[in-house]
Amino acid sequence: MDRHYAKVCDSTDFDEPLFRERAAALRPDLDLTWQLDRKTWELTMLSLFLEEAGLLDGASKLLSVGAGREAIVFWLAPRVGRMVATDVYGTGEFAGYDAPAQMLTDPAALSPYDHGLGNLEVRVADGRHLNDFEDGSFDGVFSLSSIEHFGGPADVARAASEIGRVLRPGGHAYIATELSLAQPPALRRAGRSVARACSGGRLGKREVFTPAELRRDVIAPTGLELMQELDSSISAASLENLAVRRFGRWLRTPTGNFHPHFAIRVAGETFTSVGLPLRKR
Repeated sequence: MDRHYAKVCDSTDFDEPLFRERAAALRPDLDLTWQLDRKTWELTMLSLFLEEAGLLDGASKLLSVGAGREAIVFWLAPRVGRMVATDVYGTGEFAGYDAPAQMLTDPAALSPYDHGLGNLEVRVADGRHLNDFEDGSFDGVFSLSSIEHFGGPADVARAASEIGRVLRPGGHAYIATELSLAQPPALRRAGRSVARACSGGRLGKREVFTPAELRRDVIAPTGLELMQELDSSISAASLENLAVRRFGRWLRTPTGNFHPHFAIRVAGETFTSVGLPLRKR
């Protein structure tokens, strides 16, 4: 592939003209002269990966696992033959905004775009048990910042396995999740993420993977090939407005603005989004 997709979120990615142009198309609600963030990075990397994999051909069958109300499912729907968005809509801690029941009844009201819904299907499904879909049902499968919310390591591994199962041979998958970049010495010696030690609030319930956990709990259980070597380096510029969470309070940054936002620090551990381009042989 021409672009390196197996990498962590970095502000310098937005310096590339095509990346910036695609980001602007995906996020018309933001002023990308300064409102740059990890979510926009994830959406942009995914869309470029799917395009380079030849899946934006008007015929491909795509599945989003833990889709919520992500803008990308609306953007992709008219560009593929079938776009299936799955989540536990209307239940759990994310029902209020990220995975509202309205996605089942009136998804058009949640789309940020003027175009129609195209070939969008919205289905209720637990990412750990994609029982409605047979083996090899999809040309492409993706999950953005969701798999870390599915439970403990066994739950994450089960969801990763399901992603691999429903992907056809020769198909492509893309998983974005959270990768630890730096840890306090005690956690580093223990080989675990601080996310399990945090309590209270949505962020405290997240799974933030160490590199070893990412390989063991996410990549290996898919049974898929990681298409490129993982680049976990991050530029100094990406850490200039580092968002910090302290004592159960929400994120604070040096500038006082949430944007630009590329990394988070919780209890001394710094983490950011990571993208995994995968292929089924």
